[in-house]
Amino acid sequence: MLTDRSNAKGLQLFYAAVPLIISFILSLISFFAAVFIRGFYYHTNISEEQAADDGIVYLINYGLQIIIFGAWYLTVIRRNDLARVEKSNTPRKNEMEGTPPNHAERIKNDRSASAKNWHPVSYWAKRLPLLLVLGYALQLAVSGIIAALSAAFPSLFSGYKELIQSLAGDGVDWLTFTAVSFLAPIGEELLFRGVTLHYAKKALPVRWAILFQAVLFGIYHLNLIQFFYAVVVGYLLGMLADQAGSIVPGIVLHIIINLSAYLVPAVFLDNVPKAAFTAVLAIAIAVPCCILLLRKPRT
Repeated sequence: MLTDRSNAKGLQLFYAAVPLIISFILSLISFFAAVFIRGFYYHTNISEEQAADDGIVYLINYGLQIIIFGAWYLTVIRRNDLARVEKSNTPRKNEMEGTPPNHAERIKNDRSASAKNWHPVSYWAKRLPLLLVLGYALQLAVSGIIAALSAAFPSLFSGYKELIQSLAGDGVDWLTFTAVSFLAPIGEELLFRGVTLHYAKKALPVRWAILFQAVLFGIYHLNLIQFFYAVVVGYLLGMLADQAGSIVPGIVLHIIINLSAYLVPAVFLDNVPKAAFTAVLAIAIAVPCCILLLRKPRT
């Protein structure tokens, strides 16, 4: 019996890792699709180096993610909803004995059996300002830390700086901006906080499941520098998805973080003292925002 349970958990972890593998396949498909579009529609060639910075690649990649993982996620949600409704419609012991159930108790039980409920209007009224401040603070913190460390280890951060410049530099085209700022957060939240976290929570305690998807989120970026802060941000987004019972707040926060990369003044990062001060100040702002955002509602 114990072996069967362990095998079932291992299978759920495998399901949780499958979306990451699919995302790498989608990246390859997007590259070849961009080569085809550039060659046959725009009559221009694209090299491997150019493909890394090409907006069409990002647009196709994240578009495919939204379609595939969106359908997967909606299927999972519908299945959970049907299971919850079926469970709530099952006669309870006191009903079978002829005793009518307490209405308030039944509502409480139904809520605890499903994902945490959230009420969009009141949720956004209280938390949207926190999401805006937290998203920008996180981007400032990461930018400040990277700027300070890159001054001490320039060779280690040279490739990373080129990558960020290609994504958020002055010469970024509108396709890249749209894909990175809006489509990427939607696709990645569906992938990691939607599908991956769903299966991971079936095999692991909630906190470990959130960490599991955060590590996969770091691996997904295929960059050692990005790995470390992607794990931290991915864990935060996972906690937010679990607390809200929805990936929508995480999508909004993710969009704010990505958009903020275009809004960080270079003057904040042009030397080590400024970069360090920016990072410390941003962290001091981000921590209380996280506490307020993730605190449990009063019952």
